[in-house]
Amino acid sequence: MEVGDCSLWHHLIFCEKMESDGNNKGVCWLCEESVLGRPAYKCLECNFLQHKSCSAMKMHVEHNLRERHHLMFKEELNNTANKEVVCLGCEEPVFGPNYKCSIPECSFLLHKSCSELSHVIQHPMHPEHALFLQVPSRNSCDVCQQDCTRSFFYRCFTCDFDIDIKCVSRWRISADDCHQHALCPTRKQIQFTCEACAEESKGIAYQCSICRVFIHRKCAPFQHTIKTTIHDHSLTRNYSLSQVKKQEENAFCKLCRKKVNTEYAAYYCQECDYIAHMECATYFKVEGRDLSETMNEVDANQLVHLVEGIDLAEDERVGPREINHFNHPQHKLILIDEKLMEDKRCEACMQFIIIVPFYGCVKCNYFLHNRCAKVLPSTIKRGLFHEHRLTLISKDSNVNAYRRLFCCDVCGYSRHGFRYKCEECSCCNGDIQCCLIPEILKHEGHQHLLFLALRDSYESCNGCGDKRSGFVCTKCDKFALCIRCATLPLVARHQHDTHLLKLSYTREDDSGEYYCRICEKERNHPDHWFYYCVKCDFSAHRQCVLGENPYIT
Repeated sequence: MEVGDCSLWHHLIFCEKMESDGNNKGVCWLCEESVLGRPAYKCLECNFLQHKSCSAMKMHVEHNLRERHHLMFKEELNNTANKEVVCLGCEEPVFGPNYKCSIPECSFLLHKSCSELSHVIQHPMHPEHALFLQVPSRNSCDVCQQDCTRSFFYRCFTCDFDIDIKCVSRWRISADDCHQHALCPTRKQIQFTCEACAEESKGIAYQCSICRVFIHRKCAPFQHTIKTTIHDHSLTRNYSLSQVKKQEENAFCKLCRKKVNTEYAAYYCQECDYIAHMECATYFKVEGRDLSETMNEVDANQLVHLVEGIDLAEDERVGPREINHFNHPQHKLILIDEKLMEDKRCEACMQFIIIVPFYGCVKCNYFLHNRCAKVLPSTIKRGLFHEHRLTLISKDSNVNAYRRLFCCDVCGYSRHGFRYKCEECSCCNGDIQCCLIPEILKHEGHQHLLFLALRDSYESCNGCGDKRSGFVCTKCDKFALCIRCATLPLVARHQHDTHLLKLSYTREDDSGEYYCRICEKERNHPDHWFYYCVKCDFSAHRQCVLGENPYIT
């Protein structure tokens, strides 16, 4: 009796009206609809059931899908839209030989290899029974626990065992992939603690028979050695940092600044004592190119030493009386140690110049902070927030103000002034304060050193309450400072008060009533940072003092 490829494995008998015998679920293995009371085929050896109509279909994927989708073979993908096209069988990009639906409106596409997958296989992960190829459905893979709604998978109908095609091909992780020894999955679900992420779990684990470690399927693909865009040396996966890192209290991830459990896996550079969580390091992984391509010119990590004046406070060290500046070549800039009649903006950072001395050309109305007038690096080899080399772009006085406007990709403010730009991908613009901010910050708003979290941790900022990337304190739990607050001017001026207003970090008194003297509205969060004048007892919201767009001319 010819009933399709299933007959290669089991003998099927035909029933005009299928009745339940209590040994199966009464559903067709192909369409997952009930077969009870309908013509169907039944296996005498297992619980396999199949509608009569389903058995007439050729289950080899190439034939089956060609009947329904009229698939046509192509030697290479004709991708005129230049968008990534993925195979509907494995979700991987398609470049070479493929089968595509001949109907233009249909986007169905398969790798040639995916179209030729075997209908029935025997697999070491489930040697008891044969596994049958299935099209995407709501089932989940019993190995990696991921759903199978977007890829082909194999199924054992006797045991309700499912395994997606990626796990089928990668059932054994080689030593070169992520561990010094090969990793093999357990045949049955077990209760275990993942040696990589320390998570308690129950399911299929990958085991190293030599090291006796158990690892999640989701943790197994992490490579043994990787290169990243944020560190000069390769990082090696270490399953027990406690052997090389004696002081566990100092074990913080350099990227998210959260604690690292030294009893479990992390990426480590012994030469620099550099630690990173596996997921954090992989986030900055160099894909498909040599690390040296991003490692030239000036390192942003060293800018705190190279440009000592670029910090949050005014640099009081007096420089030469006259300087030549690249952005104002027509005249020399003179050191001015007297306050001007009205406040002027710095042409580099666009903050008001309040503290003397500073540099300026009175004739051209061109002024720079003392800190901003010093030599800025023309290029930095990689930004703290971007992997490519950044180039300094100065203000062009021949272009109108609207065209000079840019949005800083770090703090999100619209700005005029100097900026650093990525010319390789043209997707990064950053103002000089954000791009030159050091990784370790000493701010008078907090008693401890603050560390820049390169990978977003999104803790609530103690300065404004927003959840943005920025700095965290490794000693104080939950203290964070977003980039916007970290770069706020420490002093400001407003027409409502004749004195300088100082950035304040704690409520001014214990009255319980706190109002902004500018907008006359209640300050709902008195512990958020605000500007304050002690002499006049004048307090105001930061946005009321600085304005909605504080860095636009």
